[in-house]
Parts: sequence; structure tokens; C-alpha cells
Amino acid sequence: MPQPILSLIIKNNANADLLNSATTGYFDKSKIEFYYKDANNLIKQLNFGISQPFTYTNDVKVTYYQLVSYEIGMLAKSIETFYLKLGDGKIYELSLKVNNTVIEKLLIDKVEISKEFPTINTSPISSIYTLKI
Repeated sequence: MPQPILSLIIKNNANADLLNSATTGYFDKSKIEFYYKDANNLIKQLNFGISQPFTYTNDVKVTYYQLVSYEIGMLAKSIETFYLKLGDGKIYELSLKVNNTVIEKLLIDKVEISKEFPTINTSPISSIYTLKI
């Protein structure tokens, strides 16, 4: 059974890709912390990667880099809150609604986040969300 995958595009207010090393002020993977806290309040790091832009179909192109986690979807079935720290900035609280193999909803700091492609319901495109900071 496929696992629910989270892909997160991170943009600034000018829609610049903050995961692209060509962007001034981008976030290098080594400066990103993605984690949750266990029952004893101990920090547990999430595995994640940075995926490159790609073409899904002739009509659908993902032009931004994405922070991708293959384990968060399964963990979200038993863990309510995850944390994302970008560089020296604030810590964002993430919560997900997972239905079988799909991440149906992403909230960051208790605000629902838009999907990058809201009308496409096929994976992996349906699990790409956008955080604007």
C-alpha cells in the first residue's frame, strides 16, 4: 500500500522559491529542522529530502523545489503535531489530516494551507502544499 507523502513548497511574498539555492535568502537543507515530540517530550527528527522541480504531464509542471517527507503521513495517524524550523526563523507547527494514502489537509500554525494544484487529485501532485513566509 502506498504511503502518504507530504511535499511542501516554501515561497516568500514575491513567490520566490526559498528551497532553490539560486534564490537570495534560500534555506539550505542543513539549516532546516523537521521533527516531532514523543510521549516523553523528546525531539525526534523526521527524515526529509529536497526534491527538484519536475514535469508531471505536458500540462502540469512543478516549477519549485519541494521539502518531501515520506514518513510524516504514517506518523500523522498517531502524532498530532510536527514542527518545522527554517534557518534561524520561527518554528512552525504542522498538523495533517490523513485518509489512507492521501494527505487531505495540512494546517500550519492552525491555518489550513493551500495545495499547489487544488484541482488535481492524483498522487504525488495532490500532496504538494505551499507555505508562504
